[in-house]
Amino acid sequence: MPGTDNIFKIFHISDLHLGKSLRSRDLAEDQAHALGQIVLQAERMKPDLVIISGDVFDRSIPSESAQTMFGRFMAELRRALREQARILVIPGNHDSPRRVAFAAELFEAVGIHLVSEVGRDPALVLEREEKRAAVWALPFVTLGAYHEFRRSLNENGKGQEAEGAAALIQGDGSMAERMANIVAQLRPRFGEYDLNILAAHCYVRGAALSESDTPFVGGAEAVPSNLFEDFDYVALGHLHRMQSLSPKIWYSGAPMAMSFGDGGGGKGFLYIELDAASRALEIRPVILEPLHAFRRVRGTFKQLTEESSPSDSDYVEVILTDANPVYNAFNELAARFPNLTSVRQEAFEKVAAGAGPDGMSGSESSSDAESRRAPGLSREGTRHATALRDFVSFAECILEEPPPEEMMKAFESLLAEAEQELA
Repeated sequence: MPGTDNIFKIFHISDLHLGKSLRSRDLAEDQAHALGQIVLQAERMKPDLVIISGDVFDRSIPSESAQTMFGRFMAELRRALREQARILVIPGNHDSPRRVAFAAELFEAVGIHLVSEVGRDPALVLEREEKRAAVWALPFVTLGAYHEFRRSLNENGKGQEAEGAAALIQGDGSMAERMANIVAQLRPRFGEYDLNILAAHCYVRGAALSESDTPFVGGAEAVPSNLFEDFDYVALGHLHRMQSLSPKIWYSGAPMAMSFGDGGGGKGFLYIELDAASRALEIRPVILEPLHAFRRVRGTFKQLTEESSPSDSDYVEVILTDANPVYNAFNELAARFPNLTSVRQEAFEKVAAGAGPDGMSGSESSSDAESRRAPGLSREGTRHATALRDFVSFAECILEEPPPEEMMKAFESLLAEAEQELA
């Protein structure tokens, strides 16, 4: 871009998911490595603004170590930036807004804005020469957050604001309706600023999903991208793949892979230069080097165990293509792959899907058979039901008959305990 006086430099980051584990493997070291690279890039590129668009933590009640990591990251990032630079953090659907915004007033004093509520005013305003850029925050809009926004308008609004509050939908509405109403309340203020930038956490219709997105997106209704057309740049969080919905609406994606299906393509964040005079926009991906790559390996048990030299340090998921199940496969393959995290066997998956070893379905549907064999399997589609179904299939392969009732009761008890721990 010609000239730099009116150019705002922005880092767009999202979906840190601090505290996440992979098949019980702690990813703290990998996450700290990614955060360290972000700090180094901030020190080198000196952005005016760093946006973190939600899902700071992987759980609404994060572990002590995850909170410590986030605090250390904020401190190191703050030191890497110029004094006048700012950091904006919003909660996502994985976060507890109150926990993310803990001690927000204290953080704001040093230029770190932890914004957990939808407000009628910009979260912050950047100034450069005589140009001003408003940065609006739209955390994940739960029903509670929307009703709180309505309540604040009703309590504090006067004149046109009060009329606008009365015009807001009174019921729950869809996510798209709630967000459209909120943006409509903000839009009259846009003319006060040279640029309007939005940080939001949501699922935009038409965006491409990666493997680690699919378990969670179902609970988040899609919103149309034209909802954001009046903003000069929209920094989205929620999906883990780096992608654009339009030249000025982007997901930065997660800074590191979250599952083996996320391993393809670079992971990192986005660097944006936005000219307040011309509104010209330049966007460049910044790809981070992972501490461990995520890799899927396919082949027969014999093929994968015959190689003499050990593999590198990648996290590996093995998919065995043998026609028949291989027992004790994990222990054997772990000698070949030092960071083996899981072994999937197509033979088991075929049986779980209701097919025989040759891949042909039997005359009885798998759902009918499973419902008859194991109590509780009528809850189709739940993770609990899926775990039970997989156990029944596995037990039948081992026992060559349906598992006895005592075994099913024992497994259900263990499963319930595990679900409580993960809740």
